[in-house]
Amino acid sequence: MASTQTRSQRTTTTHDGISNINNAHNSNNNKPTYTVAHLLTKITTLIETCDFELAYTFCLRALAMESDNVAVLEATGAVELELEKFEEAREHFSKAISLSPSRGSSKYMYMGQLSENLDSINYFQTGIDLMTEELKSVSAASTSEEQEHHQALCRKISTALCSMTEIYLTDCCFESDAESRCESYLNRAIEIDKSNPEVYQVLASVRLSQQRKEDAKLALENSINLWINAEPGMYSNAIMPTYAARISLVKLLLELSQYNRALTVLDGLQKEDDEMIELWYLYGWSYYCMGEDASNDEEKSSNWEDARDCLNTCKKLFNKFESDDDGICQHTQELLQTINAFLKPSTSASEDECSSFGARERYVAPYYYPFD
Repeated sequence: MASTQTRSQRTTTTHDGISNINNAHNSNNNKPTYTVAHLLTKITTLIETCDFELAYTFCLRALAMESDNVAVLEATGAVELELEKFEEAREHFSKAISLSPSRGSSKYMYMGQLSENLDSINYFQTGIDLMTEELKSVSAASTSEEQEHHQALCRKISTALCSMTEIYLTDCCFESDAESRCESYLNRAIEIDKSNPEVYQVLASVRLSQQRKEDAKLALENSINLWINAEPGMYSNAIMPTYAARISLVKLLLELSQYNRALTVLDGLQKEDDEMIELWYLYGWSYYCMGEDASNDEEKSSNWEDARDCLNTCKKLFNKFESDDDGICQHTQELLQTINAFLKPSTSASEDECSSFGARERYVAPYYYPFD
């Protein structure tokens, strides 16, 4: 999520943060009066406000003071992930693991995301083992704070199990025990946190891979019902699926021909951010599919007119943000060609606004590991 600070507020924060640290550094015969603990507090605050560039400045200062401080190494790695410095992040998390292999699960979760295939599985499993041991110590939680910590641990474990399931659905799908691993991980995830929507969404993916479409629909419905009727602010960000997760949910719903449900999820996403290219592409694809399944030409025309409006919005955003997603670009063009061959020419968007869509010289974007 982007920071809500204005440019002037961000500038003030940046200048104040640097000047305060510099003043402390320049006083007392050039020996810093601030500590690594002070820097870590500042880094945490900057991460919360999404000011990762400045956070990274403080991370490097903290590392210069204590290069073997595990908390600093983990914080630096987390910031580097946000800045897409993946090799540097891997180096810092690896060092943190070597310094403190049996304490703290976060570094293993991060390394699980940064790794592939069975290496990723091993990192996630080690992190889960550490969290499971920690969970035993808070299983008899009595205070509200302890209960929240217990719930947070359960959510982290179930989410990690979902990640491991997805690895066996994709990269490790040819392993002989892939299917049984998926079932085992998801059963454990549901057992430890049955209120995690991601568990049921991943379960739906597994059921689709098994050609069990009705079971996949039921799993998605269980996932959606956990959050769909929530009022704004009713659920924390940790409980509400991320924007990216709900985009993935829409794709699953479309694969199962659950078009109206997909539109409901898209409506919620639009209220959060209506300038996402993939949002409007999926809107258009939903209406297009509904038109294809229509029982008469009138219903088909109505749905395809809506599809055309959404796809034209997708085109405008594609040009506005100079996206390099060739897959969406090409499919949007194909859909519009089919729609325009059936309907009268659109008057809702001028040719000038959209004529350059797909005409720019393109480049192949570098691969980055996706983080939700």
